[in-house]
Amino acid sequence: MIQVNKSPISFLGLIIWLIAALFFLYEFFLRTFIGTVAHQIIPGLHLTPESFALIGSAYYIAYAIMQIPVGVLADKFGVKLIMIFAVLVCAVATWLFAQSTGFGFAFFSRFLMGFGSSFAFICLLVIAVTWFPRRYFGFFAGTSQFIGTMGPLLAGGPLVFFLSKTHGNWRLVLSLIASFGVLLALLILFIVRNKPRGGEQALIYLKRPQGLSQSLKLLFKNSQMWYIAFYSACVYASIVVLGAIWGTDYLEARGLTQRLAADMVSLAWFGFAVACPLLGAFSDIARRRKPTLIFCSLLGLLSTAIITYVPIHEHWIYGFLFFLIGMAASGQNIGFAIISEHSSLTTRASGLGLNNAMIILLGAIVPPLISLFIDVSHGAHLTASDFIIGFSFLPALSVISFFIAAFLIKETYGKPQREPIVLKTG
Repeated sequence: MIQVNKSPISFLGLIIWLIAALFFLYEFFLRTFIGTVAHQIIPGLHLTPESFALIGSAYYIAYAIMQIPVGVLADKFGVKLIMIFAVLVCAVATWLFAQSTGFGFAFFSRFLMGFGSSFAFICLLVIAVTWFPRRYFGFFAGTSQFIGTMGPLLAGGPLVFFLSKTHGNWRLVLSLIASFGVLLALLILFIVRNKPRGGEQALIYLKRPQGLSQSLKLLFKNSQMWYIAFYSACVYASIVVLGAIWGTDYLEARGLTQRLAADMVSLAWFGFAVACPLLGAFSDIARRRKPTLIFCSLLGLLSTAIITYVPIHEHWIYGFLFFLIGMAASGQNIGFAIISEHSSLTTRASGLGLNNAMIILLGAIVPPLISLFIDVSHGAHLTASDFIIGFSFLPALSVISFFIAAFLIKETYGKPQREPIVLKTG
């Protein structure tokens, strides 16, 4: 039996979704805070720049490894139990990190932090699928990503403010952040439900339900899953390269100051935050996913090609182009919507996990690959021409994503494609 909620959007559903979104924001904060406290952590733990980078990467290693297992666990046990466990793991890991005295313990606690955080986004998407009508999934998935981007913002200026108020006592600040995780776990315990209780109807399956292992085999054999996941990864890769790694250095090589370059790069994330709910809502209303996927690919191709090959003398144009790069990256949000519609009931969370895993995997591969082609023979004094060959990968990835969206991904018209055939008995 499955449950059907008669009311389109319930107040309780919104509250549950907001709590899950708060967990996603918390996870995103934990993902990014380490850069803000680097000046305190490196001497406090007696780290070298290399060992500090390894501690930072520990989070992503655990996060990437867990994406498919997270989907399987969410499908099997439901989101409430999984979220309570995951938030408590994050809280404990943050507290352990605050008690660290050296590299080994810090690396372990950071890895544990990534393990707990890996549950946040998939559980949030499962809640959106379960509690809201499918036609609104693109909007809620996009708004979820908008809320999540508040995490890095809080890990910036506000965290610096609290550090200054505690005279740089990062251990105390992280301990307080850990206690917030415990409070969040209590909210989940007392409020979150796996499924709506109201409006239940008994349903008789006309197709025999499949076991989990058989469903996963069918999931991995479904070419649409791989096409969508690879599209999402390709369309998102540019914001990873330009928004998180090389964007500031590149704009400095183009003549911008470090402060102005950083401001221009931040517009990429602003564009991403704005476009995710807007384009998600558009695809929901239009009942078409593919036009938005294609639009994001073409937008990414245009913006990355201009940034890479065209000398620009007006600073505001760079800001506009980086904003467009963020908009293009929001195509991965539509990827989550369409992959949920191509998944069966028993593998929906696993399909979402596959999409997220591919995004993270390509996001980890592309930046170092591009870095190999960036001429670093000038040391710290890079010129714009040093980036051209490496950055040529970015429009190429946009072309690949366009080809996948236009010719390989099948339109769902905003409807699930693999639901069981059922008869209502009530």
